[in-house]
Amino acid sequence: MCVSDAAGNGSPNLRLAAIDVGTNSLRLIVAEALPDGSYRVLDDEKAVTRLGKGLARTGRLDPKSMEESAIAIARMKGIAEGYGARMIRAIGTCAVREASNRDEFCRLVQSRSGLVLQPISADQEARLAFLSAASAFDLSGAGVGVVDVGGGSTEIVLASGGVVERVWTLPLGAVRLTEQFEGCHLPSGDRAYQRLRRSIRRVLKKALRDAPFVPQFIIGTGGTFTALAGVSAHRGERAGFGDVLPFQVRGYEMQRSEVKHLLEFMRQTPPRARTRIPGLSPDRAEIIVAGAAIVEAVLKRLGVNSLRVHDRGIRDGLLLTMIAEVFPRLEQRTQSTLDRMRSARQFALACRYEERHSEHVCRLALDLFDQLEREHPEALGPCAGPAARDLLKAAAILHDVGYFINYSKHHKHSYHLIVHSDLHGFTHRERQIIANVARYHRRSEPDRDRHPAFASLDKPDRRLVRTLSALLRIADGLDRTHTQSVTAVRLRVIDGDAMLYVQASELPEVDIWGAERKGGLFKRCFGLAPRFQWVGPAPEPGLASDANEPAFRTEA
Repeated sequence: MCVSDAAGNGSPNLRLAAIDVGTNSLRLIVAEALPDGSYRVLDDEKAVTRLGKGLARTGRLDPKSMEESAIAIARMKGIAEGYGARMIRAIGTCAVREASNRDEFCRLVQSRSGLVLQPISADQEARLAFLSAASAFDLSGAGVGVVDVGGGSTEIVLASGGVVERVWTLPLGAVRLTEQFEGCHLPSGDRAYQRLRRSIRRVLKKALRDAPFVPQFIIGTGGTFTALAGVSAHRGERAGFGDVLPFQVRGYEMQRSEVKHLLEFMRQTPPRARTRIPGLSPDRAEIIVAGAAIVEAVLKRLGVNSLRVHDRGIRDGLLLTMIAEVFPRLEQRTQSTLDRMRSARQFALACRYEERHSEHVCRLALDLFDQLEREHPEALGPCAGPAARDLLKAAAILHDVGYFINYSKHHKHSYHLIVHSDLHGFTHRERQIIANVARYHRRSEPDRDRHPAFASLDKPDRRLVRTLSALLRIADGLDRTHTQSVTAVRLRVIDGDAMLYVQASELPEVDIWGAERKGGLFKRCFGLAPRFQWVGPAPEPGLASDANEPAFRTEA
């Protein structure tokens, strides 16, 4: 697997590179390793060489494709060396490991580039994909499946509580099946397409009949999944919701019904027209039908309706293993130990947020959420619980990151920064909710008729945005002066009003004014008119307070 391994000295500036030699394409990633087990991407390169072309029929790699691939690998090595990468590794997946002339290809790669190409087993390939998914999504509390659809094979991993329980590798790949069922990607190829689907079903039925559980959702890696997400997102843009389209697709959520719909849409589109479908790379247009058919069939066989797309995969898993070697004392980085709020705060720091104000508003907002949940739980309804609280917390931390662009309309800048961000541990849907809540911390309230980004959310998520925004607006208003003068707020429901007892050393007149002018959404969401009352400073430690005085939380 190694290749240009320089001795790792543990320097936080150590640069690494990983090359994934796949059946359809070659991918390079160059990154700077960080001591906490993460990395910063410096460059990303792709070359479509169709190395596995004709492999299913002949069992051998095509000489022309081998030559083109070897030259591309040498070029990628040059890019990595230009960045000062001290460790470069190249791995070969399905096409390389299955080809009868793989040793010839490995020698060709070494002669052209000086790199030692290591074919990896299907089990290794599956586990690298899982390691990548586990580093980006919280898998600790759920039974999930990680599916990697490549050009020559599909790997499926089932894990429960972050622990791998079953691994399958199947001879189902986008390139392999397109060649095997020639014409299946053509609108006129109904017979070939039906044979393709029957073949996929037979393989899945035989392999997955002993699946230990039904996953709650699937995480999909590989070009087929990112292509489906791209097409889905762009179709949403054409429907008028272009401002919610992210720059990357990590965490993008899809349902099996949509995958099935996209599969039929692309199959009925002639190949030449398919190359012009927004979100679909032209070099994937010929093989996307077979790839999407695999995805739809896997979801159906496993009984899963929900799919989340991961924009990294085997290269990412390889980099993470390389970093673990460079920093041997580092515990393996998995999402079970990943703090989602740490990711939010790292992003906020990158946007140079006003930490004291944002963290203070966050504490006040969470206090209001917790007290409303206790005092008047029916007001929150389905928006109660730790999941909603987490989204409010992230939105409060990030609500002012738009200052990074400009103060003017900074709430809208916050929305765009968040929805386009790379927040580890949050799904695409969750990023959209967080971004919308942050967007409505000031000025306009959520409006389906005037705000396409809000209108594009599902009805339950629109309600969640309104609920959390109502709390964030009050909390932000209570620090209108950005001085953290209001140290705590206590909520009590009295005669249809929400009495908000404000604690501060001096009358926080401006802060109360700031909260009052943002109280309309609170009243409409909860049916409670917010009333503010200053109750003076916090009692001195050790002094008993009057039993009739509202108690305050003081912890962060």
